[in-house]
Amino acid sequence: MKKKLLLCFMIVLGLSVKGQNLHTQANAASILNEANATTGWTGNADITSSNVNPFQGNFSLSATSTGSTGNTRDMNYTFTAIVGQVYTISIWAREGNLSFQPAFANWTGFTGFSTTPIVGNNWSQYTWNLTAASTNPMIRVYTAPYNGGQVGSQVLIDNVSISVQDNTPPTAPSNLTASGTTTTTTDLSWTASTDNIGVTSYNVFQNGGIIGTTSGASNFNVTGLTENTTYNFTISASDAAGNTSGLSNTANITTLTADTEPPTVLIQGAPASVNTTAAFNVTLEFSEDVVGFELGDVVLSNATSSNFIAVDGNTYTVDITPNGAG
Repeated sequence: MKKKLLLCFMIVLGLSVKGQNLHTQANAASILNEANATTGWTGNADITSSNVNPFQGNFSLSATSTGSTGNTRDMNYTFTAIVGQVYTISIWAREGNLSFQPAFANWTGFTGFSTTPIVGNNWSQYTWNLTAASTNPMIRVYTAPYNGGQVGSQVLIDNVSISVQDNTPPTAPSNLTASGTTTTTTDLSWTASTDNIGVTSYNVFQNGGIIGTTSGASNFNVTGLTENTTYNFTISASDAAGNTSGLSNTANITTLTADTEPPTVLIQGAPASVNTTAAFNVTLEFSEDVVGFELGDVVLSNATSSNFIAVDGNTYTVDITPNGAG
């Protein structure tokens, strides 16, 4: 008799979550929302969008002095912040063709900032990790010092990024369970972790060693196991900043032993001898559940079969009609 083993494999896809850039306006210095505009940036300098040698994309922001002294040389940007939160601020900048000691200076609403000169006609990246002391901190760029500059002194900036510095790990995954265990596979599932920014992936550990990663999905199909073997599994979560949670609870399994013995079958209801063509009903009772057993598997000599019924996984009935030939 036939016995069929059906295996199911599951492919899991997930979505990743990135930290948010708080420099959101559509302007010439935006990374993901570039536009031929100066939206969000204000000041006393002449602020324009420039298409001359941008760092990336088609534009950069230009600030040009409108006078030689006083408040004629600044460009600034304000964003909404959480007091006490650390922010990573990254700005690419370079001097213009006419330049005199441009700098990032006089930032307000932060602790830990100090004046940073902008040096050179080539693009350079300037990065700060600063704690917000105000809900509306201000970034300022100056084309020149208070005295010494001249009309037309220029500085350019591009690719502005303002993001929360994330030092908080996700919570540990919970309620890890294993199901559908076979001789070589098992399916893991768990309750998703939470994070202040967002969980990006889960690491899957088998007996303490990592065996795979999901891109945010809270399930995983384990393959390549050995029959009749005990395994333990745990999960950890990670976020976009590389913070990793503690381990989940442990799920223990023992894989099944491979079934290499065919089932036996007991035939009940068949007469000791047949000397007529009258039909009779027999019951076929297997020693275990079978899969795929059907009428065509009943092989007869000098008779036909009909009215095949599956009573349950291991019991079937069928009518046998002799043809009188033997």
